[in-house]
Amino acid sequence: MGYSDILYRKADGVARITINRPEVYNAIRGKTTDEMAVALEDAATDEAIRVVVIAGAGPNAFCSGRDQSEDRSSPEYSGTSESSFTDLIRNMPKPVIAMVDGFAIGSGNIMAYTCDFTVASTRSTFGQTGPRVGSPAAGFGVGYLAHVVGQKRAREIWMLTQQYTAQRAYEMGLVNSVVPAEELEAEVARYCGLIKNNSPLILELEKLTFNEVTEYMQDIPSPTERYAPNYIESEEAEERRLAFIERRPIDPSKNLPTLGIKLKSPAAAAD
Repeated sequence: MGYSDILYRKADGVARITINRPEVYNAIRGKTTDEMAVALEDAATDEAIRVVVIAGAGPNAFCSGRDQSEDRSSPEYSGTSESSFTDLIRNMPKPVIAMVDGFAIGSGNIMAYTCDFTVASTRSTFGQTGPRVGSPAAGFGVGYLAHVVGQKRAREIWMLTQQYTAQRAYEMGLVNSVVPAEELEAEVARYCGLIKNNSPLILELEKLTFNEVTEYMQDIPSPTERYAPNYIESEEAEERRLAFIERRPIDPSKNLPTLGIKLKSPAAAAD
């Protein structure tokens, strides 16, 4: 397959996927995620590959999130692949390293914390934007962060939409290692060397064990799907998207009211 949005190469037991859209800070669109899915599936089935590295082209960004210039209701935004690239990262039988240099925002931050390891340069920045830009993120990708950094920090990251330096992300448990930019390649190579020295079978079993702890979460439909399936078509979603693109304050009169959903206790649900 020919790639346009990513670069994909394999050498010495390492598969490297580089998001190649530096002109938009490596923001991802449907074509990007479709190509990533193909590359990840290839790396998963290639017995010569021991570890996967995901990076971003250029010094400015790992991935700055979804490209908001695309219509959110279109395949150009969400992609057409039947495989979710984040699910492929999670279910990959081999360790995956996020090599972060620059911004890891929105979907980029999710991608980074979904990977087994996150290695960052000192000039990197992490954070979420969903509630601010009208992106209705919910479900497993959101809840999983609580297993990475704890409930309080996860709620802070998702609900306050602040940005964090690499050092602060390291202190929160979002990042495994932080090094100067000129040492990033060597640090990732060090991780790859350690991984390749270990049993591939045992590493796969360990990854399965870690994933099983949160497996139940994947069977729960996203709250967005259950309670606000048409959100991206709403006036609020469009207003927040345009305000982000136009770099202006949002019009709060376009905000939708809250739903007032009350979660049922297990005992009540059984009645």
